[in-house]
Parts: sequence; structure tokens; C-alpha cells
Amino acid sequence: MVKIRVKLGTVFDDPEFFEVKMNCTKCGKCCLNTQMELLPEDIERIVRLGYRLNDFAVFDGETWRLRNVDGHCVFLNPHTMECTIYENRPIGCRLYPLVYDNVEGPYIDRECPAWNTVNPNEINRLGKYLPLFIARSYQTDQWVRLRYGIRR
Repeated sequence: MVKIRVKLGTVFDDPEFFEVKMNCTKCGKCCLNTQMELLPEDIERIVRLGYRLNDFAVFDGETWRLRNVDGHCVFLNPHTMECTIYENRPIGCRLYPLVYDNVEGPYIDRECPAWNTVNPNEINRLGKYLPLFIARSYQTDQWVRLRYGIRR
């Protein structure tokens, strides 16, 4: 699959930067019943692959998120447990298992079977971007409404 480059003029234009350094087992657990927020950069990248917005995303009243089908992310192949858009997956998927809590701040989600393989420096390297990621995810609806003419 070809890597899609999107330039919207934000820090999130370089998705590879947000890859958490770890030994992912590709178990697919993080793709089950996902609530993954989408950024405008994610949506633009996935749309350029040929998908329609409503095929892969849902609006929950606050943010746009990856769609679930049969209890898993629409892009998870349940037979191989592999992401069908892995090279172009959303920023949030790249950041996982690094997550953010308003009280605790950034931390590694121990629900991930490979949590203990995350390089400890990743919290310092990427943790400061998590509040920006969350703020940007709340801007996605405005961007979608402008870009695609969706009205509420």
C-alpha cells in the first residue's frame, strides 16, 4: 500500500513521528471495540486512499472516531488480525499504547499485551503531544463540516 502524505500545516502532518517505539505483537486487541479519535489529517489521508468518510468514521456528538464493524475497527482484518491501512493508520493508532488522562497525564496503557516493551523515553518524547492530539480531535468536526459540507 502506498503511503499518503497530507499537509494541513499542523504538527500532525508527519504521522511517522508519532510511532511509539515498542515491540508490537500485532495481536489486534487495541482494534477491538475501538473508540479511537480521528484528526483532520487522518480523515484526509484515509479519504485519499479511496474510502468515503461514512465508511470508516462516525461522529459521537463531540469527536469523529473510527467505525466499528462486528466489534472491531473497520480496518482490522479479523482473519489475519492485521490493519488493512497500516501504513496510513490514524495518529491515535500510532500513539497507542501511550494514552492521556487529565489527572495522571501521559502513561502507558497496561491493557496492551506489549506495554512493557515501550521504550521509557517515549513518554517524554510524545507525551507532550497528547493534549494537542486531544484538542485537535475536537477540531475535527468543524474541519469535516467545512471540507465536506456536512451540517448538523
